[in-house]
Amino acid sequence: MKKFLLFVFSLISIITTNAQDLHPAVKTFVDDPGLHTAGVGILVKEVETGEIVAEYRRNTNLIPASITKLVTTAAAFEILSDTFRFDTKVVMEGHISNDSTLHGNIYVVGGGDPSIASKYNKQPNDFFTNAANAVRKAGIKKVDGAVIGDASLYAQCAQMPIWLVEDIGTYYAPTPSAICAYDNMIRIYVNNSPEDSIARVVNTVPKTNLLDVKVINKDTPYRVMSTDFSWNRTIEGPFELGKMQEIQSENPEPALFVADAIEQQLKDSGVVFTKPASTTRIEQFMKSDSCKLLYTHYSSPFSEIARLTNYNSINLYAENIFLYLGLRNSLTSSYQKAISSTFGWWNAHGVNAKGMYQVDGSGLSMKNAINPNFFVDMLIYMKKKSKFYTPFYNSLPTCGVNGTVKSFLANTPLKGKAHFKSGSMERVQNYAGYVEHNGKTYAVCLMVNNFSCSRGELRVKLGNMLKEIFK
Repeated sequence: MKKFLLFVFSLISIITTNAQDLHPAVKTFVDDPGLHTAGVGILVKEVETGEIVAEYRRNTNLIPASITKLVTTAAAFEILSDTFRFDTKVVMEGHISNDSTLHGNIYVVGGGDPSIASKYNKQPNDFFTNAANAVRKAGIKKVDGAVIGDASLYAQCAQMPIWLVEDIGTYYAPTPSAICAYDNMIRIYVNNSPEDSIARVVNTVPKTNLLDVKVINKDTPYRVMSTDFSWNRTIEGPFELGKMQEIQSENPEPALFVADAIEQQLKDSGVVFTKPASTTRIEQFMKSDSCKLLYTHYSSPFSEIARLTNYNSINLYAENIFLYLGLRNSLTSSYQKAISSTFGWWNAHGVNAKGMYQVDGSGLSMKNAINPNFFVDMLIYMKKKSKFYTPFYNSLPTCGVNGTVKSFLANTPLKGKAHFKSGSMERVQNYAGYVEHNGKTYAVCLMVNNFSCSRGELRVKLGNMLKEIFK
């Protein structure tokens, strides 16, 4: 009995001590009624000394949402470098006869670039024109074959089984591919004609002849229905009479879209094809003696791709970057290879990734589970050991100023001093990054899952806690 009582008193003492050790601002935060049922993880460390300024359950794995993009982009800086560029090649296979006929195919070989014709990409949208010009410059007037989009660099599933059904195919969650264009999305414009009350597709952006859309006007929520890799779409919804409405739909096969778009440009200039554009997702293009490189398109340097990814929280960019990391020890990539490559790299460089779970590059999957301790250790590694710290730091939006954290901390003394990536999904709100305060740099990770207050209220509470920590 005495031993049991001693154990109880010891346990009470430990709990009391832990409560007393909490930073007052953290204690106020976690004691809030809106967080009584929440999963909370907090860690703030001074980078140079490693001194813990504030913490709460820092080793608890939580759903990270989009702060997962920090893990992806940081690993990519280290493995690829800040000057790395994705490339997409246009290759001629076969020989050209005296009548200017190519006896063979033209391959568009995808290199994982997510930024071709992307709305986020400020480079000129010249890929399709340059590719077609390169074919014409080779003297080709007829192709006894086809334009083939080779997307086999990444093992491609039709839809992402690790994402929620309601996310798949949405404007923010298109399926990644080794060949991408226009953010792998198509905007479909439907007009319900006042003349005959029939809803019809009047335009698509980008334009394509591949899409076959059936429109059903009914009083139900909008939904787009299709099957894997199919260009047939059925759109249901309440289309108002005389009103043009935009419906965003995932591009079912970007590699075929790209091949077809290049073929159409060449046909418009008189080049003849004997076979329609096609694609390969499994058989990888293997260069032979009959091959000739006609054109290589390069993305912006990775420093810019990472900045776009983190500032705008672009899921497609993050997924393509993550899959590219799987090529570190392989000729083709898959999610399993990307996971192994990323975890292996962090563990080999002293950032313990054991016990954490990263299953995608963007954080869309609720199967991801990462703790604040890993995020902070990774941020400290990037600051103290990485030669790519500056471009990585510059890829983070500034709180109260820009990006996805433009409104966070906007009316506080920390405006412009905190550089965070945010991560939010249903019942999830997280932040991770750096705070510059009194000449020192702090690595910060704040993770909250399953809160019962409103998201707006939670952000205010998080901001108040940070103000107190860094006052």
